[in-house]
Amino acid sequence: MMDNIETDRVHLERDKHIIDEYFNLTVKKELNIDIDLANEYVTAQNIVSKKLILVKTFSDIIIMNPDLYFLMQSLIQKINTEVVGKNQVLKAIDTLKQHQ
Repeated sequence: MMDNIETDRVHLERDKHIIDEYFNLTVKKELNIDIDLANEYVTAQNIVSKKLILVKTFSDIIIMNPDLYFLMQSLIQKINTEVVGKNQVLKAIDTLKQHQ
């Protein structure tokens, strides 16, 4: 069981393009905003846990839009706390692409 969890984790550096696509498509679906979110966060090491996490580097475009701000904050939190795994992200991308 532990192997399954390990392989389903989103690798924050190797899977950046997947995360970007997931964020972009989710924002497009939820808020009807077509925006490239690749530069709105970075990967960094948590000082305490030494685990890689996503850290928001939100631009004014996101900060000035409360809906976008809270959605992005929520998406980043889901990735950081591993609420969603890689398989879930890939399935979500497929579903979101079909509904475009």
